[in-house]
Amino acid sequence: MDTVEILQIIREPVWLLQCETPIPAGFPSPAQDHMGPKIDLNKILLPHPDCTYLARVRGNSMDGAPSHIADGSLMAVDCSLKPQPGNIVVAAVDGEFTLKRLEKRGSVYWLVPDNPAHEPVDTSRLGQSFEVWGVVTHVITEMINGKLHEHTRTRRI
Repeated sequence: MDTVEILQIIREPVWLLQCETPIPAGFPSPAQDHMGPKIDLNKILLPHPDCTYLARVRGNSMDGAPSHIADGSLMAVDCSLKPQPGNIVVAAVDGEFTLKRLEKRGSVYWLVPDNPAHEPVDTSRLGQSFEVWGVVTHVITEMINGKLHEHTRTRRI
């Protein structure tokens, strides 16, 4: 089963320039003339900072369509949101954290991986050993190896 590593949140503003023009994934467009105001990533990634934690993905059960959440990705997980079918959630199953999509089939909730190589989990067969710890709101995936892991402090829980 995949594991989730909880990370410490730093709440100082992170101001970056925002390009107001959407970037086409095809025809090049000059973006220099379209720079907008600075934005604070904390306001986007952590709208409920007292109820949000960051976690790193370990494993590949969600590395498939539609989420494509890869091993090593960093996630913002909001505990104030009520989990809804279709949400990707961090759940504790038999005392271990896992990352799965929450689905409702009839009256039963399932934890479903996006990677077809992994099996879904029927939560009705788990008894008291299933609990949702939060809804994933954002995922950061590193495109150049090395920097994301270097700049986060970890804390095992």
